Amino acid sequence: MALTFFGRRKSGTSTPGGPTDGGDDPASRQMRAMLAEVRAYWEGLRDGPALPRRDQIDPRGLRGALQGTFLLERIAPGVGRLRIAGMNFADLLGMDGRGMPLSALFDPMSRNRLGTLLDACFLRPATLELTLGCETGLGRPALSARMILLPVACDDGRGEMALGCLALSGQIGRQPRRLGIEAASCTPIALPRLAALHPVQDLARLARMPHPLPEQALPSDGPQPSYAVKPSAKARSYLKLVDLGR
Repeated sequence: MALTFFGRRKSGTSTPGGPTDGGDDPASRQMRAMLAEVRAYWEGLRDGPALPRRDQIDPRGLRGALQGTFLLERIAPGVGRLRIAGMNFADLLGMDGRGMPLSALFDPMSRNRLGTLLDACFLRPATLELTLGCETGLGRPALSARMILLPVACDDGRGEMALGCLALSGQIGRQPRRLGIEAASCTPIALPRLAALHPVQDLARLARMPHPLPEQALPSDGPQPSYAVKPSAKARSYLKLVDLGR
């Protein structure tokens, strides 16, 4: 099923003066409600401790948060590409955000930190919550934002994608804006033992572990079966001893 997340900002969601995230004005309450809706939807898709699957996500379950909802794909260490992006991204970037790296939304000072946080979200996996701010100035009124990233399992079970939401409080202004990370919270997710590690990490750990004999090969206290070498068609053994000292 093709997913498309759009949705325009409703009237009253942007207020002059740029309310902060901690305020109790309508814009701040809607921002918190958007984040809560996306998180509740993600939690509702989980099957016990497992991550939700990519093919389970349906935009109809996110109607109240479509303008800020996005789907992120990990394409390299520390790099996530927007597969689907709501209208909040287009408003901030001044263009359609689909296909762009998430780092394009952030100022240069925050991009290295963002890359580290993305790796934690995808590879641990972990939920990620960011408190974001924006520079102010001429044509750039006060603006605050919050973002959540919630890992999603791909078809092969790996957490290489994330469902996210970017909620804004304030006015974007007349020109594109870039966000800065003010605070970050990363919460690891407890998964079943075999799914908790990235496949590459699994291989690295297995390579360092001793490989014990299977239980059937361990000696027992009872009588042991006798084995004989099966003779070949010419009544010779399959094995031959060669003395290299001569």
